[in-house]
Amino acid sequence: MVNKSGPKIPGEEKNLPGSGPVSFATQDALRIRIGRIRYSNVTPFFHNLRPSDPSQPCFCESSKRSVFLDFSEDAPAALNEALYHGEIDIAPISSLAYLNHQDQFLLLPDMAIGSLDFSGSVILFSRDRIEGLDQETIALSSESLSSSALLKILLRFKYKFKNSFLTMDSDPEAMLERCKAALVIGDDALFYQPKEFVYRYDLSDLWWNWTGKPFCFSVWAVSKDFAKRYPEEVRWLCSRIQATRDSNLENLEQLLKDAEGLHFMDEKFGKLFGYLFNLIFSLDKPMQEGLELFFRLAHRYGLSPRLKRLEFFKME
Repeated sequence: MVNKSGPKIPGEEKNLPGSGPVSFATQDALRIRIGRIRYSNVTPFFHNLRPSDPSQPCFCESSKRSVFLDFSEDAPAALNEALYHGEIDIAPISSLAYLNHQDQFLLLPDMAIGSLDFSGSVILFSRDRIEGLDQETIALSSESLSSSALLKILLRFKYKFKNSFLTMDSDPEAMLERCKAALVIGDDALFYQPKEFVYRYDLSDLWWNWTGKPFCFSVWAVSKDFAKRYPEEVRWLCSRIQATRDSNLENLEQLLKDAEGLHFMDEKFGKLFGYLFNLIFSLDKPMQEGLELFFRLAHRYGLSPRLKRLEFFKME
């Protein structure tokens, strides 16, 4: 269940037919339900995306309609399900979720979260070297989809291991008490300080050294039904998200000061600055190549259907 926050729109109680929460539109107003991953890596996309007072609408010039942006914050795995079940309209989701639901989703162009080498937030913590993990049971964060698939692919196809896996709540200490190694993602991985020595393996670095390709952990997607009903508003929002990202990335120091309340002397500042600086927030050609390779391997493993093609929402 995603945590929802957003303003009420007059007449909103007259929802469109169907069960559960839905987007509401009149000739004058549309509420767009946007999923937000509850990790620091989405900050460039979301800081200043909507007015500081969420009760104030934005305005889509092409459709002459007021637009309210309603954020729903949760872990990636939860947002994947929320988009699939129509509880939200647009979100950054696990890249594998797009492959699993490619008939229901469209990719938003030039927006993603990935890395060339070190991600900093998709980490296999292990009490033994990775070479000693054959036949072991590995704990997986319940918040992950793409990262769990990536770990399975690496262990089977790169290391030729046979492992079993146990999905657990994202608690690194509890996971390592239960299993010899644990996959942790997001801020839980980025800021984890183990009580005892453990090995740390950054999965995107392992992927890069194995394939020479960047890894795409998250893509932005919109439901096909929503995009068909409100194409002008989706174009407007996509352009707005891209512009917000570009503006925020121009000055990471200011972003961390404004969005996180951090000063450059704060210990957390250096960690987050280096983290965001090293990530890739666009879906360029190398990222697409890495994504398609990941999809082929996920299908080969039996985790997902075969990719038909990457289908993007048309901005023109």
